[in-house]
Amino acid sequence: MRVIDADGHVEENPITFSDKYFAPEFRPHRPQVVPGTEEGLAYWMIDEQLFPRRVGRGCNNLGTPASYQGKPVRHAQRKPDSLGSMELTNLKERLQIMDEENIWLQVLYPTLFLAYPLSSNPAYTSAMCDAYNRWLGDVLADQERLKWVGVANLDDIPGAVKQVKDVKTLGGVGMMILGTAGDRLLDDQSLLPFYQAVATENLPLAVHVGWACPSLNNLYTHIYPSGVIPFLMPVLMGMVSMMSGGIFDRFPNLRVVYLEAGCLWVHFILERLHHRFQHSGKNLANIVSRTAPIQKLAPMDYIKKGNIYFSSEVEDVLLPQVLQLVGDGQLMFASDMPHGDRERFAAKMLQDRKDISDATKTKILETNPAKFYRLPGF
Repeated sequence: MRVIDADGHVEENPITFSDKYFAPEFRPHRPQVVPGTEEGLAYWMIDEQLFPRRVGRGCNNLGTPASYQGKPVRHAQRKPDSLGSMELTNLKERLQIMDEENIWLQVLYPTLFLAYPLSSNPAYTSAMCDAYNRWLGDVLADQERLKWVGVANLDDIPGAVKQVKDVKTLGGVGMMILGTAGDRLLDDQSLLPFYQAVATENLPLAVHVGWACPSLNNLYTHIYPSGVIPFLMPVLMGMVSMMSGGIFDRFPNLRVVYLEAGCLWVHFILERLHHRFQHSGKNLANIVSRTAPIQKLAPMDYIKKGNIYFSSEVEDVLLPQVLQLVGDGQLMFASDMPHGDRERFAAKMLQDRKDISDATKTKILETNPAKFYRLPGF
């Protein structure tokens, strides 16, 4: 078995937004790494705002920047990964730690773009997305074992459509969004051209955890609960809005995965969707016709079509029950490398489980991600 990691990460660094990749008109104001007031920490300065924001209202916690002036910052020093591995400045070092953890191929996602908003200027944010996509397209060109997923700015839909096309041209294997488009849900009509572009290019779409919704983010002033509700809940919101809002009806061939929120929520959300779908369709719609569900099918019917995927934490205690509910053809393994809360040797932890068959383990670790990302050679 060749293990495929469906969701690894890269830590952005100053090269990401260097002249080689960043739009000329924004270069004087490029994102910069600056030292923190506490010794050993560093931050991104973007539009005179600091990221991450670990304390205070709207707090978030990001692994990037992992270095300042070429040296690892305090939180990066605690990780087993080298700077070259985290920042992709030394691909051999990344492949070495993948070999240590028995990962053959890794699909890489961003870190900085897990926070929203990075800027109040849509054109500037689009320039950041463009630079990130160009950077990975360049660094990972022709790499057999390292693939990548592009980012798009949903506050600039024409720009997002172009970013989808650019990512396909640059060799990306998918697109990433967060669980909301800021304070808009993922069934917002303004997003339809973006979904159309993703479907046209036949790229899969990943809905990833992140601080996506300012209305949720700004309720929290402590990083511990902020890492539970505003970080994780948008993924659930994303699935509900895409299904209930008819996105899966408009784009029936769209492949979507919901990443890094574990799989324990899947039973709860599907059961609640089924309950409300039945109630709204059979009861409430007879009273107020406009309350009839927009979606055409029952929730489980979309799951059975095979286009909706989920990632699982390898220790999720209800994984066997989720497999029984949705089948073993739509669960994928994700390491989260090199983020600080990941489990090292996670693939082995899954392989060592006694409550899952060997055939199912092969699907989770290899077959399903290869099918989702349409990876050649698998």
